[in-house]
Amino acid sequence: MPDDEPTITGSGRIGILDLYKGMAIMGVIITHLVLLQNGTDGHTGDPSAIVQFMFSGLIMFIVISGYFYKPGKSYLENVRSRVVPLFTIFIVMTILMTVVMYLYLMVLGYDLSQYDLIDTLLASILGKGYAFVDFTSPEFIPYIDVPAPFYVSTQMYYLGVLCFAYLIFFALIDRVIGDWRKLVATIAVLFLITSAYIEFVHLQTPFYIHMVPMFAGFLMVGALLRKFNFAHFLENGLRDKRYWIGLFVATIFTGLTLILFPADTDITLGKIGDYGIFSVFTFAATSLSCGITQLFLAAILLRLPLWNSLFLHMGKEVLPLYLYHMLVCKMLIAPFVTLGTDYNIPLPFAEALVMAFVTIAVILVLTYFYRRIMARGSRDPPRPLPVSV
Repeated sequence: MPDDEPTITGSGRIGILDLYKGMAIMGVIITHLVLLQNGTDGHTGDPSAIVQFMFSGLIMFIVISGYFYKPGKSYLENVRSRVVPLFTIFIVMTILMTVVMYLYLMVLGYDLSQYDLIDTLLASILGKGYAFVDFTSPEFIPYIDVPAPFYVSTQMYYLGVLCFAYLIFFALIDRVIGDWRKLVATIAVLFLITSAYIEFVHLQTPFYIHMVPMFAGFLMVGALLRKFNFAHFLENGLRDKRYWIGLFVATIFTGLTLILFPADTDITLGKIGDYGIFSVFTFAATSLSCGITQLFLAAILLRLPLWNSLFLHMGKEVLPLYLYHMLVCKMLIAPFVTLGTDYNIPLPFAEALVMAFVTIAVILVLTYFYRRIMARGSRDPPRPLPVSV
């Protein structure tokens, strides 16, 4: 294997990135089901440093998606292979999961007469406030802050924004990937577009289009890391003093950014920090420093057999874990607690944390049997779902 290539498994996957995705998806699930549900009235409020640190995994999913980009396909080929399947999953699964949860609660005897299923679906797909309204206005109440009990699409906005970000990314990346300076300049411009919109326009857009340039910028960050074979460096760097220097610097930088540039987590409403035109840049600095530190730590876990196996498996199943965690958790607890509109998961911290791990286990088990059923009658081993986050 060439020295400048990352370690790749037989299925063409990069081991450390699979492991990191397993770590990150666990953090995202715990954030959604536990940390954002306790001590608030359904709003994200001012998230703690631990919430910001764990939430950065969501941003790193975008970065990793950009890391896997390889030149050679046309724009339309890239759109057909990445955007079309992902957007189809976004629309179909948002509708399907919401309807399933609605019918499930009706069977359990919930009175849902005061809620509009169609309105919930529109809000889930088009956005929290799907009219062009000022999301900085005190009068603006985003839909997600008063969700129906059958609302299970907290996480789905991300897939829609990512689809539109790919359209920008695929249009630009081949023009700039050959020169890291052009890549950095493009990232800065894309971040500036979203930052300027949030600062000077701040109108809610369908599908959260105002966040698309920022997402495209994070895809570019992934392509930039690929140019320097960052995954290979981490996988093979524990005996290199540069790894430990990098881990130290990343950890210090993470602490400084969390203290100096604390960010909010409601990125769809532009709540990413009170730093004016620089808000996206400070948000990116905090998110990327946290994410890079996590990647350094993933290199250590890669050497620990038990954690290695667990997180590698979760990383390979990141899409079903991401799609279904809110649905599965709500279905598990709905017969025993009353789902309302103040909390998505109306449980105390300890119980919610237990349910987060139970939810992960249930999804992994169901996914395992899904793959076994799909592979039955075929000589090929079970294959992963066609699109990954």
